[in-house]
Amino acid sequence: MGQSKEFGAAGEDIAARYLEERGFSILERNFRLGRRGEIDIIARKNNVITFVEVKRRRTGLYGGPLYSISPSKKKKLRLIASGFLAANQKLNTQNITFRFDLLAIENGSIEWIQDILR
Repeated sequence: MGQSKEFGAAGEDIAARYLEERGFSILERNFRLGRRGEIDIIARKNNVITFVEVKRRRTGLYGGPLYSISPSKKKKLRLIASGFLAANQKLNTQNITFRFDLLAIENGSIEWIQDILR
């Protein structure tokens, strides 16, 4: 595994622990829908399933984490989430709400931006 992949994977570990400390259960990590891409973490707390994109940065040189979520990335996240729900139909009910969040990790701090897609 390359340094940047290891750095990103360590960021996902940090994010998963962060969510678990806040009462979330991790349903999946690195859920992949073929070559279309992946969702870093899928977590659940009560009746909310959260699809989480994790961004870990060494510096803020290239803009904040929200700048990394382009319109095409949003489209991919929706598509992959739909694939997850198709594979887990018991979770796709009126009682469950779905949300897309971003966890940005930079210099040891975590910024949690909820509901990044509408």
